[in-house]
Amino acid sequence: MEAQKGISGFSDTQEELERVSAAKSELDDVKGRTLDGMSEMKLNSMIAEKKIALAPIIKELRPLRQECQELTQEYEERKAQYDSCAAGLDSNRSKLEQEVKTLREEMAQEENRYHQLNCMKQICEMQMQRALEETRAYVSSDPLERKKAIREVYMKNIAEQDKLREQQKAVRENHGANMKQVKMWRDLEQLMDCKKQCFQRAQNQASRGPAVEEGPEDWLVL
Repeated sequence: MEAQKGISGFSDTQEELERVSAAKSELDDVKGRTLDGMSEMKLNSMIAEKKIALAPIIKELRPLRQECQELTQEYEERKAQYDSCAAGLDSNRSKLEQEVKTLREEMAQEENRYHQLNCMKQICEMQMQRALEETRAYVSSDPLERKKAIREVYMKNIAEQDKLREQQKAVRENHGANMKQVKMWRDLEQLMDCKKQCFQRAQNQASRGPAVEEGPEDWLVL
């Protein structure tokens, strides 16, 4: 059939190509495995070199790691002690601050009380001194000194008040008569004003018009 179509030898060529392709694929697989193996060997070699290089550092790091753990544990323990101590100190500080505040308030109250007592003491001393002077003036034989005595001043004031009471009583008793007299004076004042107005009108009429026969004049006799 291949000879009829003019393509004789096509099958053989196809088979040969397939064998070559299979051989190439196998060779590529072998090459890839070889390269992978070489890469793995190189990587393992590099890892081994790094391990050898890091071995001293790791050897030094192990005791440092243990020391770090011990220091961390010690830090946590001391931190717990510090927190407990700080809490206690804060509590004591608050208590002391409250005590100081209370003592300051008490001190301020005592200072005020001291000043009040001191003022009262000075007032009492002044009163005692005045009482002594009053006693000396009262028992003195000098009339001028006796007049300075508070008792004499009080007696004089009492006498003046009694006199004022008597005057007030007299004013009250004469109030009705005085009011009547005041009313009379007011009526008199109104009457005088009325007379004055009548006289002024008469003068105005005389100056504007003919003479008018005047009647007898009214005069107020006091």
